Amino acid sequence: MPNTSLEDKINNAPSSPGVYLFKNREGKIIYIGKARNLKERLKYYLQPQFDIRRTNLIKEIFELDIIVTSSESDALILEDNLIKIHKPKYNIRLKDDKKFPYLKITINEEYPRIFPTRNLKEDGSILFGPYTSAKNLRQALRLVKKIFKIRTCNKKLPLTLSEKPCLNYRLNLCLGPCQNKVDKEVYKERVRETIEFLMGKSEKLIKEIEEKMWEAAQKEEFEKAAILRNQLFALQELRKKHEVILKDKKSMDVIGVKKEKNLAIALILKIREGKLISKEEYPFHLPLTNNEEEILETLLSSVYLHSYDIPNEIILPKEIPEIQTFIETIEKKKNIKIKITVPKRGEKKKLLNLAQKNAEIKLLEILPTPHLPKANIELANYLSLEKTPMRIEGVDISNLFGKYACGAIVVFEGIKPKKSEYRKFKIKTISGQDDYGMMEEVLKRRLRRIIEENKPLPDLVLVDGGKGHLQVANKVYKEFNKDIPILAFAKKSDTLYFEDGKIVSIPAYSPALKLLKRIRDEAHRFAITYHKTLRKKSIKKSVLDEIPGIGKKRKLLLLNTFGSIEDIKRAKIEEIIKIGIPKNIAQKIIQYLNNLS
Repeated sequence: MPNTSLEDKINNAPSSPGVYLFKNREGKIIYIGKARNLKERLKYYLQPQFDIRRTNLIKEIFELDIIVTSSESDALILEDNLIKIHKPKYNIRLKDDKKFPYLKITINEEYPRIFPTRNLKEDGSILFGPYTSAKNLRQALRLVKKIFKIRTCNKKLPLTLSEKPCLNYRLNLCLGPCQNKVDKEVYKERVRETIEFLMGKSEKLIKEIEEKMWEAAQKEEFEKAAILRNQLFALQELRKKHEVILKDKKSMDVIGVKKEKNLAIALILKIREGKLISKEEYPFHLPLTNNEEEILETLLSSVYLHSYDIPNEIILPKEIPEIQTFIETIEKKKNIKIKITVPKRGEKKKLLNLAQKNAEIKLLEILPTPHLPKANIELANYLSLEKTPMRIEGVDISNLFGKYACGAIVVFEGIKPKKSEYRKFKIKTISGQDDYGMMEEVLKRRLRRIIEENKPLPDLVLVDGGKGHLQVANKVYKEFNKDIPILAFAKKSDTLYFEDGKIVSIPAYSPALKLLKRIRDEAHRFAITYHKTLRKKSIKKSVLDEIPGIGKKRKLLLLNTFGSIEDIKRAKIEEIIKIGIPKNIAQKIIQYLNNLS
């Protein structure tokens, strides 16, 4: 410790629950902690330290402030609030946590509103979140407006005569309390349904709305029944999109944590009524420790102390020493019962493993391995490759009904295109519409050139197409005795085929899939560009140029309409006149082309 007065202050600390604040010489708060027994916890800092980061903290401590609280729960809440305000240098904290928004419902107002907010001030409203994905927040708000139509504006009600209703009312996305168009009790019911919906209680909500719909229909209140029917259909459609994870209709959050160096990712799988409804990812900066228990402790405080949506059970990967304080705080604050579990086997353990795996994948995205881009590393994992594919070749074929046929090869090293090694191929041995034959020719010519010039073989080949194209590519490489992994990627369905047509599933959010799409699209762009060049050259050097009365515009019109000289030759004179060619010129065209043969 830097000075004896600080040691005296620690020795004289009360044996009560509370919060302690360490400051440096400039009086800036550098660490905030809580304790069930302040004196006992603070004495820990007088002992020899073996963690270099904690040693650095102790070197900087110059002053100590203590705040005694009436309970451990109060200490937990106070610590969380003070960390958010002061953002101390040595506290574990969510990276950019000030950016994570919530959805706020102002239930204390006569006609409650819902809107995004980052203000966690307690004013009687309820909060849902935090949403680490802005997309998830916008989707939730959009569905609330579409299905339940509660207001999102900040207009003061009732409106004056000169004020107009907002756009949501005109678009039928708000019930219009500002226009006195909705009964107060009906509106309150919609707010209650919105809260149930945001808590993931869709089955209960669907059952209630269905009962109300049939009741309205029996009373011949058909307009009301139609509105309820639309609500019901929208909720049923949304429910279909959620993956069933548990046979039992349980509500739980499953938390996975992965850490590396001074970064960590905590990932929460939100399961409601047995279905996975969302996945939230929380990146952490670890200035002082990489202790997983402290990461989990910080996550629980940051996420659950403010949100209204608390599950019945939270699954953790590790025990937390003072977890009972958190449970008591949540149960007292939210007036609910909550269970914390660290499973060792069974269904919950499988879910925990899933959360841990997803956290690991996300950590790779923010912490790339030196010299190996995370997209390439993930690609090796998804394809079960022994070697991370750093040199990837993309192949594409382009033709117009078999004409102007060409192929293209693009080369990526890591995640970057290497344009000096792009190659284009004019198809020489195939005529007619034969994509497989063209693919075979291009790959054979490419392989021969690589071998002749002693250039490096690709770590992975990506062909544009499906199972058939994959079979052709495998056949070519086997003929050359080259064991190169080959992946087929169909444009229309975004389906990936690997190893004799096996379908590979790569999540849409994965950098690996994004890299594959870039390579496929770049190969397609390069092939199309060359195809257009061949067409332009063909159009420039045409026998049509020798026919009097045929200029550039008429030549383009004829070729774009009929496709080739042979097709023009086979056309009837009436067909040529029909596209805007004068009769006398059409006769000259037919006569000239027939004389060529």
